[in-house]
Amino acid sequence: MKLSNVKTPASLDKNNATCNFWVGIENVEIVDTDNNADPFFNFQWAVSQAAPARRLYVSRKAVFDWFYGWASGGFVADCVFEKPAGSYSQQQYFYRNNMFGDGIYGINWNQVVKDGAKELSQCAPTGAEGVSSNWRVGGCTTVVGETPVVREKPFLFVDGDAFKVFVPAIRRGSKGVSWGEGKANGGMGEGKILDLASDFYVAKEKKDNAKSINAALAAGKNILFTPGIYHVDEPIKVTKPGTIVLGIGEATIVPENGDAALRCADVDGLIVAGLIFDAERASKRFVVVGDGKTGTRHAKNPAFLVDLVYRVGGTGKPGKTEVCLEINSNDAIVDHTWIWRADHGDHTGWTANKSKNGIVVNGGGVTCYGLFVEHFQEHDVLWKGEDGRVFFLQNEKCYDPPGNATWMSHGGKKKGYAAYKVADGVKRHYAVGLGVYDVFINTNGNSVFLDDAIEVPDAPGVVIENACTVEIANGEGPLVGINAIVNGQGHAIKTGKGSGGGYAIQRVYRYSAGKAEIAPDYYKKQR
Repeated sequence: MKLSNVKTPASLDKNNATCNFWVGIENVEIVDTDNNADPFFNFQWAVSQAAPARRLYVSRKAVFDWFYGWASGGFVADCVFEKPAGSYSQQQYFYRNNMFGDGIYGINWNQVVKDGAKELSQCAPTGAEGVSSNWRVGGCTTVVGETPVVREKPFLFVDGDAFKVFVPAIRRGSKGVSWGEGKANGGMGEGKILDLASDFYVAKEKKDNAKSINAALAAGKNILFTPGIYHVDEPIKVTKPGTIVLGIGEATIVPENGDAALRCADVDGLIVAGLIFDAERASKRFVVVGDGKTGTRHAKNPAFLVDLVYRVGGTGKPGKTEVCLEINSNDAIVDHTWIWRADHGDHTGWTANKSKNGIVVNGGGVTCYGLFVEHFQEHDVLWKGEDGRVFFLQNEKCYDPPGNATWMSHGGKKKGYAAYKVADGVKRHYAVGLGVYDVFINTNGNSVFLDDAIEVPDAPGVVIENACTVEIANGEGPLVGINAIVNGQGHAIKTGKGSGGGYAIQRVYRYSAGKAEIAPDYYKKQR
């Protein structure tokens, strides 16, 4: 499909796109005019979280903000940009397997680019294989040369008079896009084509429920969720290898069973993509992948969790859940997710939309590309499995901790709960491009501090590269801040009346085995 242009106007005043959520664009070509110098004629994809852009061919200049207003994050994968792409006002961004004909620009705090960039000035090797960066010379960009293992998102298409679903093949050590002229399946790339009528059960709002969907899954059908809200009085159960569960049009699943929205068995080749999971009543989990921690490996054919969004509160009823996503299967791949305990909207507050953790990983060899996890009451990310890999984290800590009198971890010895926690005893873990931000603004006037943004074991095989904290809380409010970046190292951020702080960004270039390479103190540099 060819479009002359696409624009997403800011939903807030002053061109502020930080609440442009729950949209997406994929499988279109955006054609060019000769007016690229004027932002009005650019492809303006002004979005923040939960707004993936996939499989695009863009001939216009691409701008990821709305006329230089605020915007807070984005995910772009498997796209070709002929002209420059970027934003001078975006806070953070993640790019994977794209091709940039004229480079990328902008981004202020944290940017991870996995292959495809024509040029990124002053990037030098970090020490990790295939990773380079310009953080040490004042930049915010990390470049990762290859994508270890990925499978692009399945999509619906029309073939003659029939609807079909294309399921891209797994790629390993890949660079650039999966599709293009001269490639298999008429340019769609390597993969398989499934018939919608014979291979899928098409779920429809008001017609279908957990019983009918589970019956179709038990009969060996894949599931296509059409747009709508699906209230499930028992978990949807995916038990057969190779099952595809695909949502279109922001299809939303709401658990009303006290257990979970979706439970997946520990089997090969699952694909769950394009769904929102929304809390309206209390449940233990939203999504569970794998029945429990096992030794079964799935490296040859892992589960893929693609464009999945989790919402706890903010949308009408006071939703609660202990954990949004629990991964027990080994070798699973997360390719873009926003896991959100609501900081605004209806029914939000410390005792209203309660949730401990955004994501808990028990499986080994799990990889995340583009991890957006925010506002949880304990650890936003809790990683217990070996050989985990994370490429890019965007995290705002909870807005509303009531104060350190009650918000303490480690048996009351440490202030707050680290946003990113790798469990004690883990020996191998790699994470790069991590941003954790202080937004302690709804604390009932109480002073609140977090001791560590990131906590990891001091093992040689556990490596954190390019991690930052940013102070964006209210300078006229109580004293708040984050005291260190990783395990007590890295300069503090702070704000509030009389703090002597205010907006700041602090950086750690590398941390492993108790040793940190730290950027100069932002506050001292500004004096």
